[in-house]
Amino acid sequence: MQKKAALDRRHIAPKELSRERVAILIETAEAAFLEKGFSGCSIDHIAKVSGVSKSTIYRHFADKEALYEAVSERIADDQAKQVAAFQLDADRPAASLRAFAKHIYRVDTTPRFLEFFRSLIAEAGRFPAMSDRLRTTATAKVLSELAEYFAQLIAGGRMVHPDALQAAITFYVLARGNFRPLLGRSSDADAELRRMQADIEIFLKGCEIR
Repeated sequence: MQKKAALDRRHIAPKELSRERVAILIETAEAAFLEKGFSGCSIDHIAKVSGVSKSTIYRHFADKEALYEAVSERIADDQAKQVAAFQLDADRPAASLRAFAKHIYRVDTTPRFLEFFRSLIAEAGRFPAMSDRLRTTATAKVLSELAEYFAQLIAGGRMVHPDALQAAITFYVLARGNFRPLLGRSSDADAELRRMQADIEIFLKGCEIR
């Protein structure tokens, strides 16, 4: 089986093989950065654990920062896609928003995304522009669609709020548990989920959403 696998790889076109190596590199670099942080992780270490040579790494990424940004963009994109996959129901806004809040919370408190956002916070001082850009990218689509949904509710008299976008931002922050999970405030996941749901109930009542 080993010989067959090696033979198959020899028939992969160079461009495809390069893509395969880059995919392996990104996946390995993600694990390394999330485990060790940006400062604690070297290109030498990533090359060793990924099996991708340093020359190949530098052929695709100018430096460690560029690789870190590529890894971060991949995680942010995955997180945004998972959150945005939820379909809001215009006919049952309160029930739909409760379910959406729980969906957001479940996605954002998975270990991978928690570690990613902690990493962004830790490196914000080193890479402020990149950190801001990634945070914006990760939330832009979700906030835009949620703001549009709230605008429709407001226009239809099913929600009271002066600013649909601000309402979307408030809802998203509350659904993420006011970022408490990022800070490791409690080891009781069920208690944190109940706290988030209580905050959402206050939001729904304040905006008169039923």
